[in-house]
Amino acid sequence: MQTDDTMAVSSASSPPRHTDTLLLILYAGVIGEVVLELLAWFIAPSIVGMPMRPHLLLEALGQTLLGVSLGTPLAVSLHLILGVAVMPLSFVALRNLLGWHGGIGASIAWGVLLWLVAQAILAPLAGRPIFLGFIAYSWLSLVAHVIYAVTVDIALKGLRRRFAAHRADRRDHGGLS
Repeated sequence: MQTDDTMAVSSASSPPRHTDTLLLILYAGVIGEVVLELLAWFIAPSIVGMPMRPHLLLEALGQTLLGVSLGTPLAVSLHLILGVAVMPLSFVALRNLLGWHGGIGASIAWGVLLWLVAQAILAPLAGRPIFLGFIAYSWLSLVAHVIYAVTVDIALKGLRRRFAAHRADRRDHGGLS
């Protein structure tokens, strides 16, 4: 059975190409991460008085759980890898596993789940209060995670449609487009 994610990269005459699906998911992750970073660095300061810096959580986790200093460059890189690749791939896998193939509700639920993991599990593991004590930053983090998840979902759907249309056009024109 084809899932929502493999149907867009296949045509009636060719099987799904999983590398195409993977690339579409990663492109959607890049779009989601760009939106998240813009929100974190340029919009958050006007709302909570400072930028959102999720790499600090990763630095604290490295110190608390591993006893090592990750340093800012590595922590930022890890957060980008999570946002571009790991989280979008996990969303598609979870959505396919649970059969969530329509509507925005799945991406909102995924955003809330990401926030819950960060604030209710990872923050305490890093020695911080659960939900950071429910300060304004915590609630903005919820909004940011939901915006990220919805952006990735919408981007993935748009990229799938565009890719499927491009493949159909190439097929219809003998690959000359």
